[in-house]
Amino acid sequence: MKLILKRNLCLTIGVIIMFNLFGCLGSKFDKYISKDNQINLSMDYPMGWKYSETRGSYGSYAQVMFSPFKKGQKSSRAIIDVTVRNSSKVQGVSPTLDMLLGDLLVKRMQFKDAKVLSKTTLRLLNTNAIVVELSYSTLENLLNVNSKLISVREKVIIFKLGNNFYFLRYENSNEEFDKYNLAFMHMIGTITLNN
Repeated sequence: MKLILKRNLCLTIGVIIMFNLFGCLGSKFDKYISKDNQINLSMDYPMGWKYSETRGSYGSYAQVMFSPFKKGQKSSRAIIDVTVRNSSKVQGVSPTLDMLLGDLLVKRMQFKDAKVLSKTTLRLLNTNAIVVELSYSTLENLLNVNSKLISVREKVIIFKLGNNFYFLRYENSNEEFDKYNLAFMHMIGTITLNN
C-alpha cells in the first residue's frame, strides 16, 4: 500500500514539475492565418506575440516573423519566422533540400564558434523535412555594432511543398532557447495549408 502511494505521489509531482518547466499547462496560443498567398499557411503562435509579413525584392521570398512583445519591458532575443521561397527564385539547377541545407550551413559556419548540434528528419504536411540545430556567437543587439557577442541557438526546419521551399526557424540566446522551443514545436505541429 505504501509503495503504491509513494509511486502515485511521485507521478503526481513529476507531472506538476513537467507542466511548470515545459509550459504545457499555462501556454496559450492565438491563430495566425497568412494574408500573403505565397506563405499560404495557418498555425498557432504564442499569445501576446506580434507578427509581421514581408516580401523580398522582386518577390524573391515571403516571410512572417513572430516575436514576443511586452510593453515597457526589454524585448526578448527570441525570433520565430517562416520564410517561403519559390524554387524558380532559388539559385542553382533543380534545388534540393540537401542543397539548401548545405547553403545554410556554409553561411552559419562563418559565425564565431559555429557548430551543428543535431541533424534529423521528420514528416511535416505529408512530406519529408530536414531539421538542423546549430549554435554560434553573434552580436547581442544586431542594430548596435558595439554590442557584445552572445551565444545563440537556432533550429531550422526545411521542406518543400509544390514549387515552394519553406524555412521554419527559431533563434534565441543559448540561455533562453528552451524557454520557447516547445512553443516553436507546437507551432510546427499546428501548421496547415490555407485553401
